[in-house]
Amino acid sequence: MFRRVAVALTLTLALARGTWASAEFPEFPDDPSAFVTVINARDYDDRFETVQDVLSHVAGVRVSRFGPLGAHSTASIRGAKSEQVLVLIDGMRLNSANRGAVDLSTLALRSVERIDVVRGGGSARYGSDAMGGVISITTRGAQDGPRADASFLTGSHQTLGGDLFASHGGDKLRLSGSYNRRRSENDFRFPRPPGQGGVLALVPDTRHTRLNADFVEDGGLLKLGYDLGRNRDLELSWNGYRKDRGQPGSTLGAPVIGVSDEQLSCANVDQRYSRWLGGLRWRDQAFAEGSLEASLSHRWERDELSDPDRCLFALAGARTDFETVENQSTGELRWASRLRRHGPVSTMTRASGTARLDQVRPDEGDSQRRYVGSLFAQQDLHLFGGALRLIPALGFEAANTTDGEARATAFQGFEKVDVDDDSVWLPRIGAIWRIAPGLRLKTNYLRAYRRPNFSELFHPDHGFIRGNPRLDSEDSWNFDVGLEAARERWGPLSGLRAEAVWFRRDIDDSIEWTLVGTTMQPVNTGKAEVKGVEASISLLLFERLSLAGSYTWLDTEVDATGAPLPHSPRKTFSASAGLPIGPLRVFSDYRYEDDFTLNSSSIPFTAPASHQLDVGVTLFPQRVPGLRSLPESLSLTSEWLNVTEQVRVDSLGLPLPDQTLWYLTIRLAFP
Repeated sequence: MFRRVAVALTLTLALARGTWASAEFPEFPDDPSAFVTVINARDYDDRFETVQDVLSHVAGVRVSRFGPLGAHSTASIRGAKSEQVLVLIDGMRLNSANRGAVDLSTLALRSVERIDVVRGGGSARYGSDAMGGVISITTRGAQDGPRADASFLTGSHQTLGGDLFASHGGDKLRLSGSYNRRRSENDFRFPRPPGQGGVLALVPDTRHTRLNADFVEDGGLLKLGYDLGRNRDLELSWNGYRKDRGQPGSTLGAPVIGVSDEQLSCANVDQRYSRWLGGLRWRDQAFAEGSLEASLSHRWERDELSDPDRCLFALAGARTDFETVENQSTGELRWASRLRRHGPVSTMTRASGTARLDQVRPDEGDSQRRYVGSLFAQQDLHLFGGALRLIPALGFEAANTTDGEARATAFQGFEKVDVDDDSVWLPRIGAIWRIAPGLRLKTNYLRAYRRPNFSELFHPDHGFIRGNPRLDSEDSWNFDVGLEAARERWGPLSGLRAEAVWFRRDIDDSIEWTLVGTTMQPVNTGKAEVKGVEASISLLLFERLSLAGSYTWLDTEVDATGAPLPHSPRKTFSASAGLPIGPLRVFSDYRYEDDFTLNSSSIPFTAPASHQLDVGVTLFPQRVPGLRSLPESLSLTSEWLNVTEQVRVDSLGLPLPDQTLWYLTIRLAFP
């Protein structure tokens, strides 16, 4: 491990030699010392990319996909579970109080302006759910004057889609809106799943078609901003989403010879999901020598599942329909001062207070509620002319979860259970040392935690999975230290950015879904340890060839068993390249992922190592001689995914398409 740290730091220090030009480093305002990656979503306007696609190239981030295109996808940071990663959209929480994790497939990249990935935890500022990190998404708003942007796509498995964005920005009023729609039959051929031994290893390779993987989704965004004068403004936003999709079921343990595709898949299982999110924000940028902001938001979502043939839940007497409705209401008050000088020291203060109500109404059992209140204060101290910054912070959160209902087995009635919610103090200290122009060292030490979600506490027992109301909250201490380097120009190189970080998390009362007898149940597995290295670099060569790469090495261990944490590959590597050639721009993406365990049971299933190579080309017709009259923003992009036709599995160990997929995108923007 220390050899990997030394190599990563040596690389960064080598890049730091010479005379450095002044360069800006990315910072997350609520946590300046945290290591953050900023993704400009507009860089992908001409491509068929999703939020989960662009996140999978960030150092320290792993995206778990539970099926092919359009299937449920989640993100983990530095080995943290997806439930430990907080996802914000325009500052509003998306994490479900019922399930915890956020389905990234429900977020359209074309409605996103930028994504800030904060690695290392953010519980002091955001409380529960930010134990492993924060993904903050900013949606697109109006710019000056009228603008419009539209695209259409088609591709493998009868995939069709399109989106439209329009906005107008005036002196007082700013209005923007977008709509996107995508659908796909999505059924695909697959070979015998890798890693299944026994009798299956002796039979010839057999191919089947994965049925009932189709989906159709719609999303929309409206934003209205109004300048109230005297440095005050008001913003109103609405974000809606709906998806209908099939659930093809599991192939694990199923025979792949002598059965039909209909028997292998769950051909009649359907899921319907819908969500809307509304927010109102008022801001005064000249309040008490700082900025005061007040916001209100409400999120509503419904999740319905229909399984008339009891394919997913193959038990006698099992239910055939499920529905859960969730509401979350949040109010927040934030204040940030300007940078003030006090002799040799300059300071900036941030403070906030938040109140939140989570309510989950399942169609079986009583509704569950959780009331949450939190306070946060942070000082940013600039010493020695800003060469050294110390950033201490303290958060406090209190919660009250109402009594819920649970049952020990599928054949018993519901019983009332109590949940204990402890108040928690969340200290954090960060530091930034500017070693030289374009080179700085950062470090952080903080406490982070996560309260169990309602599914972990109260999941009704259907004979194969149940909740555990006796769970304790997860608790950890996180530490990281690393170097950041930035150089605007160095010979043939420009826009050079490099980073090398070592991190460690010591976890108490980690929660994992574990096979207890014949039932999956969340349990506190005791202490666990996560440590690793992440490194990344991006640059532009000869003002033409763009290159980027990231590497993550992860070492996880559950103290009680010595086994690694599930869904945590030891090594991941990604690389991207792009080159303009006349009217064309060619690009490629590559990602490698080590093998990893899929669960923490006594008989773990291991997903094999995988790698995927994608290539594509974008044509700008206006740059072709004789077509100069066409709009400059018109583009046509062709992409081919998995061109090496690798056999892969998803994060449930289920097969993914092993053939090359193709997509064609046409885009036009005005002006």
